[in-house]
Amino acid sequence: DDEIDLKAVAEDCKERLTQQAEKRGIRINVSGESEIITGSRTEITELIYNLVDNAIKYNRENGNIEIVISEKKLIVTDTGLGIPHESIPRIFERFYRIDKSRSRAKGGTGLGLSIVRHIAERHGAKIDVESTVGVGTTISVKFR
Repeated sequence: DDEIDLKAVAEDCKERLTQQAEKRGIRINVSGESEIITGSRTEITELIYNLVDNAIKYNRENGNIEIVISEKKLIVTDTGLGIPHESIPRIFERFYRIDKSRSRAKGGTGLGLSIVRHIAERHGAKIDVESTVGVGTTISVKFR
């Protein structure tokens, strides 16, 4: 197992995704504390990358993404399209798409969140999703 600084990984994912975000005028902000967890650095990087990538894909033009790390918790908030309440339990299924017509054009397979869920489970982390349609989505991952 690796010792992983959640904040450092979040900063790294932000760097890798900044260009993609800037194309749509989206700002990504990372704040909070350095929090060390143990696990697979590769998998945790993939988990954070997928969450931020989704937050860009499903955001609005000139939107914001806030990534906050505190108390072994990673919180990703976007100002995007939001998820209808009845769809929230299904967003972690493989290939599930909220709006089939819209996201295929973005090239997503709908796999991102099922990967996120598997990685979280392997690390004993709990995922929580709060969303309001037209306002945005907050996904938090609480590590042990």
